[in-house]
Amino acid sequence: MTLRSTQSPAKMTRNEREELLESLLIDEPDLTFTPRGDPDPRLLRLVDFLARQAARECYAEEVKMTRRRGKRTS
Repeated sequence: MTLRSTQSPAKMTRNEREELLESLLIDEPDLTFTPRGDPDPRLLRLVDFLARQAARECYAEEVKMTRRRGKRTS
C-alpha cells in the first residue's frame, strides 16, 4: 500500500467517514480476535473500509500509469 500524496488527497465519502467513526467508538469493549469463531463485526467493517480504500488508491495509480503510457506512444 502506498502513502497518500499531500498534493491530491483522496476524498472520503460521507458514508465512509461515518463507517470509520462508528468502528472507532471507544464506549464499546476492545476488539476481539477469535480465529475459529464469530469475528467482531467492527473489525470486519474496518477491514472492509481499508480494503476499499486500498482498491481505490491502486486503481487511481493504474489510471495514472495508463495515461502516462498513452502520452508516450502518441
